[in-house]
Amino acid sequence: MVVEKNKVVTFIYALTLQNDEGERIQQVEMSKPMKIVVGRGALLEPFENKLLGLKKGDRFEFTLLSGETFGPHKEKAVTTFYKSVFTEDGEMEASELVVGNFLPMETEEGLPFNGKIVNIDENSVTLDFNHPLAGRDLLFDGEIQDVRDATPDEITSGRVDKARKK
Repeated sequence: MVVEKNKVVTFIYALTLQNDEGERIQQVEMSKPMKIVVGRGALLEPFENKLLGLKKGDRFEFTLLSGETFGPHKEKAVTTFYKSVFTEDGEMEASELVVGNFLPMETEEGLPFNGKIVNIDENSVTLDFNHPLAGRDLLFDGEIQDVRDATPDEITSGRVDKARKK
C-alpha cells in the first residue's frame, strides 16, 4: 500500500537545519513514531506531498525551502515596545523579560500569538514575531513504518485513532 490521501502513514524522521552547522532540531523516534491521516492538514502540505507514493520500508530524504514552509524572515515582524507595555498594576515581572523567552501576546482582535524577546535595553523590549523556523531551509530524513487505510472517523476528524491497532 502506498502513501496517498486518506491513508494513515506512520513514520519516523529527523529534522535538521539546512546550514553549515546542520543543527538537528527534531527527532521522531521509532518508539513514538508520527502518525497522520494524509491530506487532512496535520503537516505542511509540501511535506505530505513528498511522502506521496512511498510505501512501508521506504526511506526518504528531502529539503523544504523556507518559501515552502514558514516563509522568509520578515523584518516588519520584529517590533520594539516600551517596557511599560509589560507592566500590570504598575508592576513588571522582570523574570519574564529575558532574551530568548517567548511572551504571549494577542492581536487587537484577541488572537493569541508569541513573540521571542531578541533585545532588551533600559526602556524597551524588542520582540520577533516570525515563526522560529522562518527563513530556514529544512532537511528531513526518515523512513515509512506503515501505511494503512484510514477509518471513516479518522478521515472526518483528521486524527489517527490511538486505540486502533495496526
